[in-house]
Amino acid sequence: MKRNIPDMKNQLLFFMDDDRTPEKYEDAMINLEKKIEKDMIEVFKKMGIHATVKTDRYSLPYDLQIKTTQFGESYLNGAYESIKLYRAVLKKMVDSDLYKIRFFILAEVEDGPYMGKVNYYFNYYIH
Repeated sequence: MKRNIPDMKNQLLFFMDDDRTPEKYEDAMINLEKKIEKDMIEVFKKMGIHATVKTDRYSLPYDLQIKTTQFGESYLNGAYESIKLYRAVLKKMVDSDLYKIRFFILAEVEDGPYMGKVNYYFNYYIH
């Protein structure tokens, strides 16, 4: 899966040290994605939905995708708060009455006006 690589001077990359490289950016985004996935699995478990993430995450042949976007703002961490993603995904899961899914998260910073934005993609496959 090809990830969008933003300008390494983007303000939303404030969490990276002075060594801003595409490789370090990708590592940081993968860590963010894994954290979100772990949190979502716990929420799904409480809802009675069996959810798993494939070991080779990006190789999952997903059927569906939910995309949300968080724009950069004066509160820099705001773009990394994934509550908008959680709300969209959980609403879809409840509305669809699903019991078993496989999924992975893709998050990427996109350059744009002001500070840019962070796009979150919830890619999933229904068992």
